Amino acid sequence: MKQLFFYNDNVYIILRKLNLSYIIDKNNNINNELLKLWKEHEGADHILKTDTHFLLCETIKEPEWVEI
Repeated sequence: MKQLFFYNDNVYIILRKLNLSYIIDKNNNINNELLKLWKEHEGADHILKTDTHFLLCETIKEPEWVEI
């Protein structure tokens, strides 16, 4: 079962969590190329960062209602 993450009035499905230590080197530089490759591999459309992880997410779109 996938986890949901609520942020700025948006809802995201967490596709994968990546530990910060895996993406950030000892000089506190983010390896953007590696992060981009993970994003493409997982099919994510958004990346969020917490204190401990990068979250590769899929945005849940708000439904559009039409009158019949």
